[in-house]
Amino acid sequence: MLKAVIMDFDGVIIDTEVVWYRIFADWFRKNRSYELSVQEFLSCVGSNSDDLFDELKKKNIVIDRKQFAEDTISSFVEQSDILPPKEGVVEFIEAVKSRDLKLALATSAARLKPVKHLTRLGLIDQFDELVTAEDVKRVKPYPDLFLTAVEKLNVKPTQVLVVEDSRNGLIAGVNAKMRTLIVPNDVTRYSEFQDFYHRADSLAEVDVDKLLAEF
Repeated sequence: MLKAVIMDFDGVIIDTEVVWYRIFADWFRKNRSYELSVQEFLSCVGSNSDDLFDELKKKNIVIDRKQFAEDTISSFVEQSDILPPKEGVVEFIEAVKSRDLKLALATSAARLKPVKHLTRLGLIDQFDELVTAEDVKRVKPYPDLFLTAVEKLNVKPTQVLVVEDSRNGLIAGVNAKMRTLIVPNDVTRYSEFQDFYHRADSLAEVDVDKLLAEF
């Protein structure tokens, strides 16, 4: 029986992944004369930028991570502060809550960002629990965020639907023994997804009553 939904934030609720890729690609083009591919960028989607920088280091592309953050963060904040919720997100959340299902957020991001945007969008009160990078030792693709969320929600992994957009998020959901709905964005659609429960182009396509009947 479906009792709870756990949603990722970046790329699921607002389309920050597309913004970040554009900023990353521009920075590498201007500062390293390097064309950062979507496939390279995908290594850090759902996790954190250290994964990308570690991979690039193997190619002798060494990044001053503090400087990179200083160069890019203001642009990201400016662009992301005007992002609307993705298609179907508000309606999906309303459907989940109207059927007395518990709802949690599980994100590899620090707490400040999702709290800021969920408050801005008027969605924060819909979430029963927020689990962020500060709450675990390991972020996605490790399952820790999702396992912490189910503990806080007091439900079993088999009673949960995870909503993710990235391969790292999907791996985390699978490793947590949870059924995972993949809703890719314009960046993560280039990922290779395996072992997902369902896949949709947007949350507008997802029928919560059908999910309840299937679980």
